[in-house]
Amino acid sequence: MNKRNIMKQIGHRLLSLCIVGLLCVPVNIYALGHIKLSESKGVYTLQAKKMSMRQVFNYVETNSKYIFAYDKNVNNRLEETISISVKGKNTPQIVRELCQKMGLNYRISGHQIILSNRTAKTQLGNPSKPVKKVTGVITDATGEPLAGATIVMKGDNTKGTVSAIDGSFSLEVPEGAEIIVSYIGFDSQVLQVDRRTNFSITLNEDSNMLNELVVIGYGQVKKKDLTGSVTAINRDDINKGVQSTAQEALLGKMAGVNVVSASGAPGSASTIRIRSGASLSASNDPLIVIDGVPVDNSSIEGDGNILGGINPNDIETFTVLKDASATAIYGSRASNGVIVITTKKGTDSGVKLNYNGNVSVGTIAKRLDPLTADEFRAYVPTVTGVPSNVVFGKENTDWQDEIYRTAIGTEHNVSASGNLMKSAPYRVSLGYTNQQGIIKTNSYNRYTFDGSISPTFFDKHLSVNVNLKASAENDRKVDHSVVNNALRYDPTRPVKTGSGTASTDPGLGYYIWMNGTSPMAIQTDNPVAQLELQKICNKVDRTIGNAIVSYQVHGLEDLRLNLNLGFDLLRSKYTKKIPDLAGTMYTSNMKDGTGLNYNGIQKKRNTLIDLYANYQHQFASKHNFNAMAGYGWQHFWRKYNDTTLSPKGKELFSPTHFESEYYLLSLYGRLNYTYDDKYMVTATLRADASSRFAKDNRWGYFPSVALAWRLTEEKFLKDNRILSNLKLRLSYGLTGQQDILNDYPYMTTFTVSYPESSYLFGDKWHKTLRPNAYDNDIKWETTSTWNFGLDYGFGGNRIYGTLDFYTRRTRDLLNTINVISGTNFSSVLTTNIGEMENKGVEFSINAQPIRTKDFAWDMGFNYTWNTSKITKLNTIDSESNFVQTGAISGTGKYVQVFMVNKRPYTFYLAKQAYDKNGKPLAGKYIQEDGSVSTKETRRATNKSALPKAYIGFNTHFVYKNWYLGMNAHGAFGAYVYNYIKADQYLQSVYSDQGNFSNILPSTRDLGFDTQQLYTDYFLESADFLRMDNITLGYTFKNLWNAKSDLRLAFAVQNVFTITGYSGISPELSTGIDRDVYPSPRTFSISANLNF
Repeated sequence: MNKRNIMKQIGHRLLSLCIVGLLCVPVNIYALGHIKLSESKGVYTLQAKKMSMRQVFNYVETNSKYIFAYDKNVNNRLEETISISVKGKNTPQIVRELCQKMGLNYRISGHQIILSNRTAKTQLGNPSKPVKKVTGVITDATGEPLAGATIVMKGDNTKGTVSAIDGSFSLEVPEGAEIIVSYIGFDSQVLQVDRRTNFSITLNEDSNMLNELVVIGYGQVKKKDLTGSVTAINRDDINKGVQSTAQEALLGKMAGVNVVSASGAPGSASTIRIRSGASLSASNDPLIVIDGVPVDNSSIEGDGNILGGINPNDIETFTVLKDASATAIYGSRASNGVIVITTKKGTDSGVKLNYNGNVSVGTIAKRLDPLTADEFRAYVPTVTGVPSNVVFGKENTDWQDEIYRTAIGTEHNVSASGNLMKSAPYRVSLGYTNQQGIIKTNSYNRYTFDGSISPTFFDKHLSVNVNLKASAENDRKVDHSVVNNALRYDPTRPVKTGSGTASTDPGLGYYIWMNGTSPMAIQTDNPVAQLELQKICNKVDRTIGNAIVSYQVHGLEDLRLNLNLGFDLLRSKYTKKIPDLAGTMYTSNMKDGTGLNYNGIQKKRNTLIDLYANYQHQFASKHNFNAMAGYGWQHFWRKYNDTTLSPKGKELFSPTHFESEYYLLSLYGRLNYTYDDKYMVTATLRADASSRFAKDNRWGYFPSVALAWRLTEEKFLKDNRILSNLKLRLSYGLTGQQDILNDYPYMTTFTVSYPESSYLFGDKWHKTLRPNAYDNDIKWETTSTWNFGLDYGFGGNRIYGTLDFYTRRTRDLLNTINVISGTNFSSVLTTNIGEMENKGVEFSINAQPIRTKDFAWDMGFNYTWNTSKITKLNTIDSESNFVQTGAISGTGKYVQVFMVNKRPYTFYLAKQAYDKNGKPLAGKYIQEDGSVSTKETRRATNKSALPKAYIGFNTHFVYKNWYLGMNAHGAFGAYVYNYIKADQYLQSVYSDQGNFSNILPSTRDLGFDTQQLYTDYFLESADFLRMDNITLGYTFKNLWNAKSDLRLAFAVQNVFTITGYSGISPELSTGIDRDVYPSPRTFSISANLNF
């Protein structure tokens, strides 16, 4: 406790010093003159008095989308002072007047303004050539006129004009001159004026999409200046259809990002893996940053979803940081990649209102068909020899029909955005989701709020960005074992007995197996009774918020100081109530049928302070520096309490109380340097101190460096018309990992026992405390990553994409291993055990094959190949050294291992023997020497639960107001252990007082008569290709005015799956098919109204 208090005091003192330093920065308001730039509806008013040319240009850059470039002669004049006043002009018009006043020429290329000194020749022109009047109309590729386009004479920017509302223009220039036509967001064109004086000009969308800003850690950078492996998608790229969670929006959209929706329950979490993860039993989840707040990704009581409270409709962009160059700025939490989520914000335009809603219907997409009642009656006697009229009922119950239903869902979202007093953009939104599960009694509802306001002060030198998100989730859960129980329960039995004494009889009127007058302690639970008598609820309330104060220093506009204060608060309550005499309560520990009233309450608090400075400056026109340095402090606290009572209030087990916390202190910095827009270098360093480690191992250091070369800016490629972008990237860096279950693994702690390990004293069961094993030398898990990448674009970036090769090695792997009894307080210990390497290739391509006035076609495809190998465990390089994982049931029953020279989650099974017809031989296994015997010798296979490759595909068609979109994804090279099948072999031959479990026809035809859990016969390929979504929509434009429109859409999700797997779904994060909630096929109708 003293050590943590010392860290807390150090953090508070450092914070105080930083804040004092921030307040003491000399402001120097107006010390060098006065400048003001205000904006309204796309036009600006500029007032500058006795300011240097450099300051004026920097100010215009800061407040517009343009960047200035100077030649050598202009650079020598940048310290000259100027006074100017321009009102009601757009940026090109302001630049034109500035250049006229200073005697400069300018040329606009995309978002770049190139300045040069005006020569006597260009000022006087060439009087020998006659002047011609040039006219024309400027439109985009769809034929829409472009108002406000700039038309200037090449070499003399004093001769220029802008296009009118209908796209028309008129300009007088000398014969033979060239004119440059440009417009924001479009490629410029250069036209020769000869005999032709009337032009019809079509501008294509800006091929220089590379100027788009991409959000990265503690800042943003232009896409063209990225040196790391970073992928971003915006709201237009996000998957369409019904999405109850934010993770679903990423499905199949990015190379290197695999999203596994292993459960079809509404609101359930998906597993996200970036480049397959870098750890074993420590977390493989990426760090998630929401509007500048790194959220706590530790588990939520009741299996809640980390991103469940984030409304997908509020998300503006997802940015995924993959290599060490991009992620090292987050240091100790970045080994598994980083996902930066930016939510929608207000704009400078007028008030905008939006409604988005849908109604959906979900049905089970695939179900397995066990034996019917008649088939069951005919089969059991052939195995047991018991006459069917003695042991069977007279019903024909389809238990799957009894548990599944057609699920109805609704979702409503409203938002309003605008700009208060022209200096405070805001946005607020409210969302409501109510979704039934396809399993009866399962339901999920969520209320969300998202609000932001970004006022600016002192001519935009001071900005405050306030974000607040709140959510309330209510989830009526079901025990997923009902899926398997519905397959196994006797189809000849009724759902209810109809005895008339349901309130007092064992089972409360639902059919259960009896042993004489007492319920059997070991039996398959009646699945309908499970649903209707068990009430399992989870309620999660969460609030995430922060305020970012940013100050652009007066007189030193290149420097910006930032303070980010944030928090993440969560409260969850998990309850499970089962009445007395319910069939599920007749177990070996509770033979009297006593019910259950369990309440578990969890509270989590994550608070953070980040203080950092950004400095950006351009020297001598070609040297661009961007530096950032900062300090961070983050505190994580969690508390847990539970009570276990009977339905009548009797305490069954002593209550549990758990409280824990840890701190993270950080120093970080980044330097970006760009020369001539061609050569780029990024260097990053972060130092983190975590209270989870002992003093000697507390600090971790995570550097990275990256190089990039834009070949298309070189002379030998700059004028080519085919290749529009080609950039090479190379990076190396270190990142860390400290996400383990224990906040104090280096010191002795105590664990409260599970209920089944309690002791009875008097009439109360008491839990016990036992000491945990500890390792006082435990340290950071560190991952080193090499990444070589290529960004490409063809035909004005109508075709563009990326190609990346990477290799990474994780050292000091954190994992829980078995230790020799007596060497520590426990037989298991969390420690650093070994090393693992990970290699992969990522490829993405996006194209716009067709784009006309009425028709557009976009498509995208991504492919990822990845392989991992454990290279060291327990410091002994031997294949006989492994760590067990992949438990299926009971103590010691596992089917996967971590083993040297094998992939993580390699299956550990006996090799099944087959007869000459290919039928498996019951109880016969192939030994390592090739012989066949009854010895069940298990060994590591070459098959893992991790896919070797996965793909994503999307395509969209737009014809006039119609829209058609499709999304698909697939995974290949993974395997699934079909525990549903394996478990049936045991149950199919078990009988006690007529208790028989149903089986699948494939099980019946196989004829196994002994339990064979550990044979690779149950290991199946998990290859699949799934059509995730098809959406057809129509947009009604200009309903009331130009800004109002209504989009109606019909969508189908989980359309079909192509796979050879015999189970319900091959897509499983664990590789073990057991009690998996099936994903529904959903049909929805949605409406999106803007006005």
